[in-house]
Amino acid sequence: MSYVFYYAYTHAACMVLLLLILYRMVRGVNKQSSQVYLARLIITLELYFIAEIFWVVVDGCKERQSTALLYVSNIFTYILITLSSYYWYIISETLQRDKSVESERGRHLLALPVLVSAILCISAFWTGLVFYVNERGELVNGRFYFLLIIVPFGYMIAASIKAFSRYVNKDRYAERSIYLMIGVFPLAPVILGLLQAVFWRVPLLCYGAVMAVFYVYITTQESLISIDPLTQTNNRNQMYKYLVQKMKNKEQGMSLFLIMVDIDRLRDINEAYGHAEGDRALIRVAGAIKEACQGSRNRLFVSRYGGDEFAVVAQMAYRAEASWLAEQIRNDIKRATIADGADYDISVSVGISQYDYEAPVSLQAFVTRADSDLYQNKKMSGSVF
Repeated sequence: MSYVFYYAYTHAACMVLLLLILYRMVRGVNKQSSQVYLARLIITLELYFIAEIFWVVVDGCKERQSTALLYVSNIFTYILITLSSYYWYIISETLQRDKSVESERGRHLLALPVLVSAILCISAFWTGLVFYVNERGELVNGRFYFLLIIVPFGYMIAASIKAFSRYVNKDRYAERSIYLMIGVFPLAPVILGLLQAVFWRVPLLCYGAVMAVFYVYITTQESLISIDPLTQTNNRNQMYKYLVQKMKNKEQGMSLFLIMVDIDRLRDINEAYGHAEGDRALIRVAGAIKEACQGSRNRLFVSRYGGDEFAVVAQMAYRAEASWLAEQIRNDIKRATIADGADYDISVSVGISQYDYEAPVSLQAFVTRADSDLYQNKKMSGSVF
């Protein structure tokens, strides 16, 4: 019976730790989708810990143990751990801006394995397909017990594989820490979960779950510092860090360019349609710039420089490529405005500066050159007030 107290105490302590995180999240101002699903994950884990405490109490009272309670304790445990894994998958895909989880229909389709596992668990009392209680009152794994293991591990491993592939293949400086976090996240709960499957009366999985949630929470909070909350692009500080790194390290056969993009007459949009529509215009422009910068040939870093101005740090072989990209950005912004059915046109002015590694200048001087080119182009187009 001594293990019952230790098992219950450990899960209760883990519940308190997760409640502290949940309290901070509820009081915080960040209500992004990833944070909403992280809160749901924490609540589900809290219920899972309660189910584990209930299970160990039932397991420890063998002389008064009933078959019904044994079934119920395991049903809730398996369903809640599977639901937790599902929420983690949704969090990981939301952080990576995967379109498959944006729609309610997509999320429902992804939840089908959870539903199947729940049906198998609930029906175990009659079918014994995933587990059953034998004549000696012991819980025995059924024919399809492996499904209860594959489904939760499947969600976490799938999320991990997708994150690592994005970490390797995408050259997005500020997002790489998010990809790495998502890839590493499952290691603690998976490894400790497998160990608990062997030493099933030793509370290991709860430690892995708490460690993982802490890691996700801290990493997402750090990302908020580096990401512009409105446009979901990198902010100015991240751009400075990235640009300094590239100015110090020249890559063979590549030149470094800074492309500044400024929205013409955003003030007119704010005055005519309201600041909410002005924000939508900023989001539309940011999305068009990111769309224009997609591709594996060039190394591009997109950020919001401030106000109505964006910056693209580009490593390219020739200046003509930077000029082509600037034109592509203009065209994509026009297409996005038409596609969204906006009642106004959006035009942008662009400035380009090329870094000379033979005659290095300061970061601010490099940025000023791009700003000066931007101002000259804006003046020539008549977009300066």
